[in-house]
Amino acid sequence: MKQNKIIPARGKRLFYPDGFRGLVRQYWHSVFFLGFLVLFIQFSLLEKYIVPQYWISCPVDQVIPFVPAFVVPYVLWFPLIAVVLVLLCFSDRGDFIRTIMLIYVGMAAAMVAYIMFPHGQPLRPIITGNDFFSRVVRFSIYATDTNTNCCPSIHVLNQMAIHIGLCKSKLFGKRRGWKTFSFIMTVLICASTCFIKQHSILDVAAALMLEPALYLLVFKVDWIRFVALLRRVKPVATSFQEN
Repeated sequence: MKQNKIIPARGKRLFYPDGFRGLVRQYWHSVFFLGFLVLFIQFSLLEKYIVPQYWISCPVDQVIPFVPAFVVPYVLWFPLIAVVLVLLCFSDRGDFIRTIMLIYVGMAAAMVAYIMFPHGQPLRPIITGNDFFSRVVRFSIYATDTNTNCCPSIHVLNQMAIHIGLCKSKLFGKRRGWKTFSFIMTVLICASTCFIKQHSILDVAAALMLEPALYLLVFKVDWIRFVALLRRVKPVATSFQEN
C-alpha cells in the first residue's frame, strides 16, 4: 500500500516552530545588549576629553607588587561576562534583564563619578620585562586604556554584577560548582586590577562598597509594580480664577 509523504507547510521553520516572529517574541530582551555600545561610546568620550585634576593612591598600593601574570584573570573578565550574559539571555528573561541592568547602572554611576571628580592613578610602572605577560600588559592593556577614570573600578563593578546575577539565577543558582568557580574568578579579577597596576586598592574598595546599594536598587525594588502605580496616578488639574 502506497503511503502519503508528509510535506511541511510553506513558511514553517523546522528549527523553530513559530518562525522568525516567534523567535523575536521569545528573545526580544536580547536588544539590551546594545546598551554596551552606548556606554562604550560614552566611556571613550570621557577617556578622550576628561583631564585629571586629582590623583588617587594610598600607601597600600606601594606594598602591592606588580605581577604581570595577573593579566590573565584581568583579560578573562571579558569573555566571562559575555558567556554568562548569553547563557542567561537564553535561559531566563528576568535573570538576564536584572543582571545586565545591574551592570549598566554600575557603569553609569561610575561614569557620573568620573565626570564630577576627574581623576587618575599614578601607579603604572615602566615595564622593562620582555616576557609574554609583560608584553600583554604593556602593549594591550596600557596602550588601549589610560590611567584615568578609575574610581570606582568598572572592572570590579561589572564582575561583581556578573557574580551576583549568576548566583541569583535559576540556571546557576543551585549549581554549587559554578558558584564556587564564579567566586574564585571574582576574587582573582578584582585582585588583578591592583597587581597589574591598573587600579588603586581605593578603586576596588569604592566599587565593593557601591555594589550592594546597586544590588538593592536593581534586584530588590519591584520596578514593575512601581511603574504600574505611576500609571494609575492621574495628574491633578489646577484651575486659576481671576479676581
